[in-house]
Amino acid sequence: MAKTFKDLLLALLNATLILVALCLFLGWRLATTVEDITTVFSEKVQIVAPLKDEIRGIRGEIAALRSDLTNIQDSGTVTDIAEKLRISTALATLDNMEARMQDSQARIAEITESPQTLINSAIEKSADVVADRIIAVRGCVPQS
Repeated sequence: MAKTFKDLLLALLNATLILVALCLFLGWRLATTVEDITTVFSEKVQIVAPLKDEIRGIRGEIAALRSDLTNIQDSGTVTDIAEKLRISTALATLDNMEARMQDSQARIAEITESPQTLINSAIEKSADVVADRIIAVRGCVPQS
């Protein structure tokens, strides 16, 4: 009986050590894969970096165009009401465009400076999709 108990204890210890080794190996592989993905993703995000400069240049052109239109409007050379209305509409459109460009530039800066946020969002969305598929396969669709 003691020998059987001893053999059982050794088998349990052996199986536990094998499982620990397997978990450590899988954890190491997962960490390596995540690090590789993060590195590749960071490199790909740097491709977007030139867009910041391009948007900055476009914003400068929009500011110059707004300045020119404001000068034309304020100079008094335009006397036609329809032309003044078109200039005012163009100025409003330029303001709207500049605001959208500023938002875009801020988003691009956020992506290029901290790709971890984008990676975390992608992981969360992927996990949600996988969970939904597993629930659908099991047939346990939650009631809405």
